[in-house]
Amino acid sequence: MGDDRGISIIEILMVLLALAVMAGMAMPSVFRTLEVYRLRAAAWNLAGDLRLARQKAVSLQLDHRICFANCDGAAVPAGGYLLQRKVSAAPVVWFVDVRRGDLPDGLTLTWSADAVTYDLKGEASGSTITLTNSAGTYDVVASPSGRVRACKPTCPL
Repeated sequence: MGDDRGISIIEILMVLLALAVMAGMAMPSVFRTLEVYRLRAAAWNLAGDLRLARQKAVSLQLDHRICFANCDGAAVPAGGYLLQRKVSAAPVVWFVDVRRGDLPDGLTLTWSADAVTYDLKGEASGSTITLTNSAGTYDVVASPSGRVRACKPTCPL
C-alpha cells in the first residue's frame, strides 16, 4: 500500500485559503481599532500641548497660547496648531515655539475660540476643541481655571 503520512498540496492550499478568509473578515475591525487609537492619541497630544503652554506661561512668566487660526501672521499647518509665546506687549509679538502639523489623516479639528491663551498665573482664555474622525469624536476642554480635560464624547461639567 501507499504511504499516507504526508500532507498533500491541496490540503495546504485549503488551510491557506481558510486563513485568508478569516484574515479578510477581521480587517475591518482592525482598521476601526486603529482609527480609535489615532483619535485618542491626537486628543491626548493636544491636551498635553495645552498643559505645556500653561506650564511655560507660569514658569517663564510670559503669556503662551495654542493658536488654531488667525495667529498674527504665523502660518498654521493645515489641520494643525501652533504653540506660541508672547515676546512683546507693545506691539504684540508672538513667537512660534512648536508647529504641530502631524495630526493623523482624516482627523478634523473644530474649536470655539481661535486660540487658548494662558496668562502668568496659568489661567486660560478657555475653549473647547473637538477632534473628529471616522471612529468618533473627542473633546479637549481648556477651562478658564487652566484645567485641561480630554473626554469622549463630551466632557462632563
